[in-house]
Parts: sequence; C-alpha cells; structure tokens
Amino acid sequence: MIALQHIREKEKEAKKKLGIAKTIELPIGGSMFYFDIPDHPMVYVSETSGIIYINGSSYWEPELLMLKDLSNEFVNQTIELAKVISKPVTKIDDIQLGLDEKKNIEKRKFYVLIGDTIEIGFYYNLYLPDGKRNGIVEIIPYYKQYK
Repeated sequence: MIALQHIREKEKEAKKKLGIAKTIELPIGGSMFYFDIPDHPMVYVSETSGIIYINGSSYWEPELLMLKDLSNEFVNQTIELAKVISKPVTKIDDIQLGLDEKKNIEKRKFYVLIGDTIEIGFYYNLYLPDGKRNGIVEIIPYYKQYK
C-alpha cells in the first residue's frame, strides 16, 4: 500500500513538471479514457456527470486549442483501444450538426469509427463569445455499437 502511494506521488510530481494540472478520468463505452489537462492560466477544464466543460477568459483561441488537445488525446486513446480489440480505425470525422446564430451556439460531432461496428466520439457545443458571455465548450462523450 505504501509503495503504491509512493508511485502515485512520483507520478503526480512528473506530471507537474510536464505542466499537467490534473487528469480527468471518463468512462466511455466500458473503457476508461484519461485526459491530461495542461496547466493554463486562461482556460479552466472541468467535468460534471460525464460532461467536460472548457471555459476561460475573454480570449477564445486558448479554449479552442484546449479542445484540439483533448480531441488529439481522445483519438490516440481510441486508436490504442482499436489495437487491443484487433480492429482497424476506419474513419475519423468532425461534422457540424447545426448553428444557432441567435444564441451564438455551434453544435458539432467528432467521432472515430472502429471497423464498421463501433463508433466512439463526442458531441460538442461551442458557445461562442458574444460580448455578453465568454466562450464555453461543452463536450458530451458517447459510444455506439452497430450490429
């Protein structure tokens, strides 16, 4: 028990040196996904009930960069999952589902298709900054298995 605690402390120290503020653990389709969140003074990332939120100051670009980082981590972990179950990744796509210009909200879907039966991804809403609010990104992961 003490050895395991020592290993976790060393891991935390190593992550801090790399600029990792925290790690979010999120179950998606029976697999655990880990998202290392870099320390960034202008962006805050949180998770509530399986939904990830990215928000920050009045600058929108750092939030979009954080979304890109999380998307890349998601793709890398999904590729590893595909290797474990011996199936190829057949498609990676990001599509727009809708745009509400009155509310300044863009709805999108990012997904990875494994073989032709497993789709793992996330819906995300971009609450664009509009002078009344700062921008917010809401990420809702999902898992679908087709027959």
